[in-house]
Amino acid sequence: MDVGSYFSDVLAGIDFLMALCSLIGFFGAIIGVAMLFLGGRQFKSKGLKVLVISIVLLALFGYNTGIKYFRL
Repeated sequence: MDVGSYFSDVLAGIDFLMALCSLIGFFGAIIGVAMLFLGGRQFKSKGLKVLVISIVLLALFGYNTGIKYFRL
């Protein structure tokens, strides 16, 4: 394996991880909002934490990255 092929594979892996984080952020935001509106007191605080983490993931990796990569 030459160096160009190695770095191409590494970049493909990084692209996959970015798309995966984007999808985790998107679905986490949906779950966080559902927990805020439908949960009890304990679920509301956990839902807020999930929502904040999901917003950070979406801000870092983008909304469309995972959708375009996995063709959803």
